[in-house]
Amino acid sequence: MMSAAPLLLLEVNTAKIWDWPCFLRIADLLKAHSFNGLIIHQQTLLADLVAPSPGCRPGDIRPLIHRRDNALLYLQKIGRYCDEQHLQLWLQGEAVPECSELKAKFPEFFLADTRSDDARFTDWLFGQAIPDLLQALPSVRGLRLSLSSSEMSDNAWTGTLHQLYQSVRRQGRQLVLRDYRDKTWPRHMLKTALDALPADVCASIKATELDYRPGFANNPNLTTLAGYRKWLEFDLWGIEYGWTLLPCYLLEEFHQRLQWIGGLDDAPPEAITLRLNWEWVPDLELTDSLNEINLFGLARLVRDPHSTPDLLAKAWLQKQSTQPLPLPVVTQFSNLLAASYEWSCKTPTLLGRVLQSHSQPPWNLQQALHLLHLDTRSANWVQAFQPLMPADDPDLGAQQFQLIELERQQTLFLAGHMQTLAQQLQAHSFLCPTLTQRIIDGTTRALWYTRVFSAVTRSIVLRIWLRKYGAQPGIQQQLTDALQALRHLSRELDAWFATDGQHHPYIFQTLLNPVRLLELARSLEEELPDGISMALTPGGVNLPRR
Repeated sequence: MMSAAPLLLLEVNTAKIWDWPCFLRIADLLKAHSFNGLIIHQQTLLADLVAPSPGCRPGDIRPLIHRRDNALLYLQKIGRYCDEQHLQLWLQGEAVPECSELKAKFPEFFLADTRSDDARFTDWLFGQAIPDLLQALPSVRGLRLSLSSSEMSDNAWTGTLHQLYQSVRRQGRQLVLRDYRDKTWPRHMLKTALDALPADVCASIKATELDYRPGFANNPNLTTLAGYRKWLEFDLWGIEYGWTLLPCYLLEEFHQRLQWIGGLDDAPPEAITLRLNWEWVPDLELTDSLNEINLFGLARLVRDPHSTPDLLAKAWLQKQSTQPLPLPVVTQFSNLLAASYEWSCKTPTLLGRVLQSHSQPPWNLQQALHLLHLDTRSANWVQAFQPLMPADDPDLGAQQFQLIELERQQTLFLAGHMQTLAQQLQAHSFLCPTLTQRIIDGTTRALWYTRVFSAVTRSIVLRIWLRKYGAQPGIQQQLTDALQALRHLSRELDAWFATDGQHHPYIFQTLLNPVRLLELARSLEEELPDGISMALTPGGVNLPRR
């Protein structure tokens, strides 16, 4: 494990942070879990905080000034609180946010549709606007900025980054850069930016390569960026594993990742950041979810490397109980946690490949194929690095089909097993009713999620088979049956949302959107393999039947 405990920072990514009672609740979490500081993250934070240009339209400038003044005063209030409590305060946003507010604030830079003014605008933003807002916020320790691929030349871009660095360091603040949307391949934007800057700039790196996905390999940048000062990011809210709506126990995985990082020859991370929420879905709180156990446990694993996930899980469970817990209750809960992790790793994937975007099923076949070809370095090395159903190897394709069917059956079993364990826990009087209801609700949603992804996977795999190996007796009928089952499930899910589903968070209807399933079914039905008639013809590859 790491020889010295890194800073532990809580990343809050919700518009509710601008409400003082919400901030006070966050402050309670900072104290309860011994955080060293707070990161306030908004995608358009810089656009909100920089002062508008005098060139604004008269009707726009006064509201923009009022909004900015209010934001600065509020952050100054938060800053005073953090100073009194000896907490660090950081701001996070996009280095060059693309939003309508920037265009309203600085019309002189966006008069034309061309990108010719990019360098001039970023020079002004990094050299004047950011220093001005930092001057107004003396408590802010520094900026963590998300980089996105620039339209400027490399020389111009590195020049503006130098200007940004100088403007931040001139005021004694720190600069942290993270890879946000690197459109290049291979992805190298973060390293290019760091190479052009002094050594005191930190690289903020996600624990897994693109977003946090349970079961996926550690981000290769943790080793390829050797020698750079680093921060390590964990997403506890679950953008890619269920939005806090689905159970996913991660302490064993977190423990292994921290042990691996501690064993590297490179210097350990200077800070570890834990993301609490997501601004695009603001009404789901991690603290209202069974997955709050991940926050409780990871904060302690960082502080005490000798802690064990098993003891931390038991400690969290005891906090939720009304009396000392008997061993059978602890065992049932531990079994549910273990099942939730295995279930999370397998359900929205296909042989280690991603089959979801922001935890949602794909809209159509094109998106499904794009997701399946993402370079996300799955931990399922053997399967994920094989071509999926290669056209020149039907035997391998048939073997993969059987493995996919086995995965589907495993996920359905795990979802049912979790629900059984949840019902057993609900029967005990040792746990507080709030926790048992969270467990019941989470496993109920997990069962629906599994049924949907099982039907989605079956349909997509059959369509891919037809694309690769052509039409053959029975295969088109299997796809027709699978699409009919997918449509039936969409109607069943829609009816559940209108009845029992009303007792669950409304946003679950976005995570599992019945219309999305119908659109996927239509896409799979209409898409034809290149040069292949959908009329059944004799011959072809023998596909294992369901």
